[in-house]
Amino acid sequence: MKRLLDGLERYEDMVRPYDLERFAALAKAQSPHTMFITCADSRVVPDRMLGSNPGEIFVVRNVGNLVPTLDVDAGSSVPAAISFGIAALGVRDIVVCGHSDCGGMKALLGDPVEEFHLRRWLELARPDVAQWRGLGREPEPGPEHDQLSRWCARRQLDHLETYPGVRAARERGDLRLHAWWFDIAAARMMAWSPDAGRYVPARDALSAALRERGEAPHDPAAQPG
Repeated sequence: MKRLLDGLERYEDMVRPYDLERFAALAKAQSPHTMFITCADSRVVPDRMLGSNPGEIFVVRNVGNLVPTLDVDAGSSVPAAISFGIAALGVRDIVVCGHSDCGGMKALLGDPVEEFHLRRWLELARPDVAQWRGLGREPEPGPEHDQLSRWCARRQLDHLETYPGVRAARERGDLRLHAWWFDIAAARMMAWSPDAGRYVPARDALSAALRERGEAPHDPAAQPG
């Protein structure tokens, strides 16, 4: 509890005075540009990785960053968040982000989980594991659970396509889907590149996508004129 108190005191004394105006503007509405579906792992911190401010990223977290297909009775939390993000918030991008050393992926490759709720949740990924095993290993280094994690992040995009709201927004050109993967040891965010057929640094993937759309990516080295 002491660390909680220390952190809260730092926030109250050093951060809150600068946040007051921002939160006052957000008090009655939010307008995030991106939904970020990721693992509940404490080492994955979306706001820190993306340099985002309150109100910019709509975060959905669960064990293994799984997206149930719409036809699966897996509870309503993740489907409800997806529907809310599309219909109510109008997010323009959805990122599914896996990570290295994922306990959920390790559990899928190990002995059956005894705890009922965790076992039932992870069962959602069993078809993905079977498909991954049938296709063989990715041409990337790393332990088996990391290879599975990278594959599963990509598969969740297919699961998202089972949602009518996602399909409709995609058909209108209003929504983009991304598979990302965070390498904890390197503190590096990677993104799946269909063109490269592998994960590449996420900043490179986004810069390339912006150039294809005729938008100039931000140049951190550029100086204001």
